Amino acid sequence: MTTHPEQQPDRDDIIASIGAQLTTVARRGTARVRRENEALSFVDQSLLNYIGANPGCRAVDIAAHFQLNRSTVSRQLAALAEFGLVVSAEPDASRGLALRLTDAGTAALRDAASTVQAALTTRLSGWTADELRAFAGMLSRYNDDQEA
Repeated sequence: MTTHPEQQPDRDDIIASIGAQLTTVARRGTARVRRENEALSFVDQSLLNYIGANPGCRAVDIAAHFQLNRSTVSRQLAALAEFGLVVSAEPDASRGLALRLTDAGTAALRDAASTVQAALTTRLSGWTADELRAFAGMLSRYNDDQEA
């Protein structure tokens, strides 16, 4: 079947729609976290998750991964340290402290991850295994492309 160019969806419109959908996902995720786990914000969860997956990482590593200013990350990490969720993995280091989760940080992350997992399980309950694999693959590709 041949389609005429005017019948094909405009790529810019599709990309704008994807952007709007990603914004909705992020906003709903933030609202859910505030509603169900007031102790951790979405930002807190993302930082704890990164540190948990990359013990010994430094603020500069986190800033590079999330494409943020290092001073922003440092402020956010200071708050997490104040709440006793992260500590330096090497207390006597002179440059860029290596970080690790505390037991409280691990527990907070586990609780938050459980909340997110439950929400995703409910939201995706009608999806087939093939649809889930395809969606996971596309999200992975999207995030990998962001790091390039």
